Amino acid sequence: MKVIDQNTWDRKEIFDLFSAADYPFYSITIPVDVTKVKEVSKNKGISFYYLMIWVCTKAVNSVPNFLLRVRDSQVVMLDQTNPSFTYLKKGSELFQIITMPWEEDYMEFCRHAKERSEAQTGFLDQEKETDELIYFSCTPWFDFTALTNEHKLDKDDTVPHLAWGKYYEEQGRLMVHLSVEVNHRTVDGFHIGKLKERIDREIDALG
Repeated sequence: MKVIDQNTWDRKEIFDLFSAADYPFYSITIPVDVTKVKEVSKNKGISFYYLMIWVCTKAVNSVPNFLLRVRDSQVVMLDQTNPSFTYLKKGSELFQIITMPWEEDYMEFCRHAKERSEAQTGFLDQEKETDELIYFSCTPWFDFTALTNEHKLDKDDTVPHLAWGKYYEEQGRLMVHLSVEVNHRTVDGFHIGKLKERIDREIDALG
């Protein structure tokens, strides 16, 4: 972890501007081609959901602004973030939140994600809930073109939220609408564009 020197930080003016906002959060929903994610998950016998979480976590960790966190009066850059994702057991209407470390090998990550999801009995392990996370969710029952998330209106909340809906077909390709919600104090539209590029690149590299 690195502490940002705000006296020499090139983003300081933007950071201060949005720090004065009552609600500095915003979200953007973008289409993502997940044809290859679906193919790989089917061929490898792993979960599409877990594989998408793996791809997106790797992409987030490659864009420095998504690693920025506000802690009291300090801004820090994390070395890595890890996923915290919703999970719904078969036959249940009550979701759980699963938090676990990201792993370099997507097969191992998907295997461990399945094991943790099936083994967890409580709603949430509060001790694992830190700001060194990415919050993931999915609505596999329907597609969406916009999404908002719950907040405590804590302007220091700089944890990114990523979610997607049911995939749909467009010109022979499988697509999802990916919602990215961030804090404008640390992340601009430019950085979401970089994230989209990295997600596309990681999907292309699967297999």
